Amino acid sequence: MALDALSVLIGTWEITGRTFDASEDNIAGSTVIEAILDGTVLQMKGRMRFNDRELESLEIVWRDPVTGGFAAHVYSTMGAPLVYRWECDGKTLVHAGAGATFTGTISADGTTITGSWNPDPGQPVHAGAAYEAVMRRIT
Repeated sequence: MALDALSVLIGTWEITGRTFDASEDNIAGSTVIEAILDGTVLQMKGRMRFNDRELESLEIVWRDPVTGGFAAHVYSTMGAPLVYRWECDGKTLVHAGAGATFTGTISADGTTITGSWNPDPGQPVHAGAAYEAVMRRIT
């Protein structure tokens, strides 16, 4: 599969989290991630509740032949498509775009990813760019 480094993501995941200003979880959702087109593309379909806002998204990830990394486009109910990138180096997962970066740690058994989204340098801190998140594999 052209996306071997990201194959740990394939499956159904539950997501929970909290913005940095919250004392309890205020983010909940799920995502289904599958390889499509003979394993050359990942498709991620997600639903999230972020405070009182419901979001739906579709993310398409592919190997970028120029950088050798992984490029992505995210389509959501929040508006125009966004450009993201992915990296996976051993047990460290990075998802970045739209002025923020998620850095997470993949558990030894591959069933949990724990990390946080933080604004990129020079970007404003706001709830959508500053929160902790935990992904737990359901299947």
